Amino acid sequence: MQETEQSEKDMIGSLLDDDESECSEFRSSITKSQQHSQSPVKSIKDLKESPVLNEDPTYQEFPSADPSNFYITVQPTFIQQRQHSLSHEFHSYMLPQQPIYYPCQDGYFSQKRTKKLQLQTEIDSSISQQCQDQYASLIIQQSFIQGNEYQREKIFKGLVDDLLLLSKHKFGNYVIQKIIENSNQNTRTLIFEQLNSHVLEMSQDKFGCRVVQKLLEFIQNQQKVQLISQLKPYALKLIFDQCGNHVIQKIIDLVTDAEFIIDLVKNNVEKVVSHPYGCRIAQKCLEIFPNDKLQELYISLIPLCERLSFCQYGNYIVQHMINQGPPKGFEVIGKFIKQRIIEVSQDKYGSNVAQRYITLAQDDDIASICKILMNQTIPPMLLILINNSFGNYVMQNFYLKCNEKQKEQIQIQLSKYEEHQFTQFGRHFLQYLARFHAC
Repeated sequence: MQETEQSEKDMIGSLLDDDESECSEFRSSITKSQQHSQSPVKSIKDLKESPVLNEDPTYQEFPSADPSNFYITVQPTFIQQRQHSLSHEFHSYMLPQQPIYYPCQDGYFSQKRTKKLQLQTEIDSSISQQCQDQYASLIIQQSFIQGNEYQREKIFKGLVDDLLLLSKHKFGNYVIQKIIENSNQNTRTLIFEQLNSHVLEMSQDKFGCRVVQKLLEFIQNQQKVQLISQLKPYALKLIFDQCGNHVIQKIIDLVTDAEFIIDLVKNNVEKVVSHPYGCRIAQKCLEIFPNDKLQELYISLIPLCERLSFCQYGNYIVQHMINQGPPKGFEVIGKFIKQRIIEVSQDKYGSNVAQRYITLAQDDDIASICKILMNQTIPPMLLILINNSFGNYVMQNFYLKCNEKQKEQIQIQLSKYEEHQFTQFGRHFLQYLARFHAC
């Protein structure tokens, strides 16, 4: 008996004292703890205070008859007592569970976080307040999509008084968009009636403009006309707005009678096409509207093509006119590119226009450019272009369009130059030629 107690003291260490009575008290406390753990759980409080049940069928209750098995039987109970002082969340985390993940927009959030949100009552926070939380808003969106009519109506009634606030909130706007997508026409009408008078304010808001675009997709045609009538006097202001230009683009995409936007662009063409947001609207007009409605706009753009080719944003308009514009526009652009090929090709933005033109140019146009480049000027034009950081890309594109005779002329001209005359960009062009002929 003394040997057994001595081994127990050595195994447990500081948990047992030399006094035998204290050892007995420790044993009895462990026995009571095990008995308590087998009692039924009646509440969340009981669950927090209760120890983890050992589900191992080979588990042997303390005290063990075998002294060598003492440490094995004491260790689980000791760990359980330590767990009682921790929070319920950490206690649940320690239990071996199959993890469940719920989908969200930017990744996944855990089962623990989901249960915590689901346990929140309406007393703690209203639906409107929950919509302003990153994770709670995701649960509300899923609840609305998968819920029945009663659940959808309950969610909508909980936030109907705060539609404007939520529409401009970084998380709440996603809830409003999902409701517009998945609700019936009556609900959409109620949303439209509440937000129609604030549509200009929302169109200039980073998050509100998304709700306006979603409304334009799903509301009825008569309501679209009313919404656009609210924005029409301020359309030019929205064209130059970082958020509002997206609403104008959506109007061009969805509404057939949006010719008033073409008139706005035409009357302010120089300012619009050289603006970072305005050029998007001009491009959208050229892409969506048929050419018969764009004749006056093209007439306004053609005289500006030469200047817009060197513009950071206007060059995109010129490239679009090369691709899909009228033949007269292509002819005007080609004429000034051939006259100013050196200047255009060496410009950061103009080189994009030159490459686009060369890609679509006819054989006669390519021959004219080749003749210009082969002129015996000092310094040689060909050498100037291939040694330029932008011009060498134009020359690579130009070489692809040349016929065999023209390619041979370029190679002969290049062979006359000495190696020290080529910059790093010129050597890039020579490497391109080597790869081209190796294929």
